[in-house]
Amino acid sequence: MHFSLPARASDRSLPGSSGYKPRRGGSSRNVRTTAVLAGLVLAGLLALWVAGKLLVALGGLVFGAAALSGPGSEFRAVMVLPLDRTIYKDDHLAKVIENRKEYADAHGFGLFVQDIQEHSKKLAGSPKSWAKILVMRDAMAKYPGADVFWYLDQTALIMNPNIDLVSDIVEPKKLNGLMLRDVPVVPPDSVIRTYRHVPADRMRFIISQDHEGFQPTSFVLRNGLYANYVLDAWFDKLYRSYSFAKDDRSALEHLAQWHPTALSKMAVVPQRTFAAYPSGVPDAQYADGDFVISFVGCDSPERSCVREFDRYWDDRGRVVKK
Repeated sequence: MHFSLPARASDRSLPGSSGYKPRRGGSSRNVRTTAVLAGLVLAGLLALWVAGKLLVALGGLVFGAAALSGPGSEFRAVMVLPLDRTIYKDDHLAKVIENRKEYADAHGFGLFVQDIQEHSKKLAGSPKSWAKILVMRDAMAKYPGADVFWYLDQTALIMNPNIDLVSDIVEPKKLNGLMLRDVPVVPPDSVIRTYRHVPADRMRFIISQDHEGFQPTSFVLRNGLYANYVLDAWFDKLYRSYSFAKDDRSALEHLAQWHPTALSKMAVVPQRTFAAYPSGVPDAQYADGDFVISFVGCDSPERSCVREFDRYWDDRGRVVKK
């Protein structure tokens, strides 16, 4: 790295120029010394600024929107909602947006809503589920001052809006009690397991796990260099062209299993933390009071996302004002 000082009028009097005349005393030397010192001070300040940014991004030492600056810093967290208008009608999507807005307003979150069709060219034939990564990127670009980004798929419904994502899940003391340690990344018998002793305050990625693996219809990313790395690596063209069995879900599992940088800051939590299923084994099945219900696979021919969503719509909880 180098710094260029602005041109000076005295440059006309440097050796080799037609106007050069030797000067008595040390004035020329003093000017050069002052310029060098100014450059060193500027370099030192820049180094401190970069170091501070790295501590925020990688160390997880600063929590909250105040850790970063820029547009969107008024939000401590941002909810991210992708919409596919080619599948669902506007009246159904209006309910989904209403559900998210109710929660965002109650807890002071930002809400980022984007049609996935905006990314059709970038997907280049990949399944639509990969759009979640691009939508997350755009949300982080729009709200660089927010610290927590919660991706929640359109096939999910917030059932208990009185649970605060930040204070009840993301906050390190709470997260420490939720994290699944030393469990297979891909159940039941993956040889790669979650770390035993990594402290919760280092976690930058929070995701739940069902009986087959990660459940990326609901996950949290903390803003910073790690988030940028994970999203870039996850969307790698090689992964998208590999034809994983579960597409982006398998790609994320591969990333976590074979790239320690990703897994070292990834907290795996029980499924019912924020992605319960409407039916299934007790550890995964929705129960009254649970935070979120996720209708994964509801777009299959034998199921209906709209019908399943509407079945729970009137039973969802309401915000209790404190």
